[in-house]
Amino acid sequence: MKNFNTQYLTVLMMAVMVYAASLHSKDGTLKEIREEALELNKTLNQTDLLLMVTKIERYQNDSVDKFLCLAEKALKRNRHRESFKKTDKLIRQLFQYNQKHTNSCVFLNTNASFTLQALLDQIEIC
Repeated sequence: MKNFNTQYLTVLMMAVMVYAASLHSKDGTLKEIREEALELNKTLNQTDLLLMVTKIERYQNDSVDKFLCLAEKALKRNRHRESFKKTDKLIRQLFQYNQKHTNSCVFLNTNASFTLQALLDQIEIC
């Protein structure tokens, strides 16, 4: 009986460790998003960085989650353009983050826009 209890506890501990290792922390995902935005800022040519995306106003009381949800929608809106193919990895990371942390966000239909570089800069500092 003692041997069974030891084996049971060992298997249980291994299952808990595997589960804990599979969880992604919020900070880890945010870090990856920031790193990808920084990398795009460094590697995209000046023409790509000057492409226009829908402007997202970020106010003091806005949460990071809301901003990142809107950023994903702004990038997806331009996904069909060839120049935006380079942002696919960032869009995927934002999508994964938003699935876990955002219930819903409403994208405002606006004609205001700013550069891709400005959006990437905001993502880096959020």
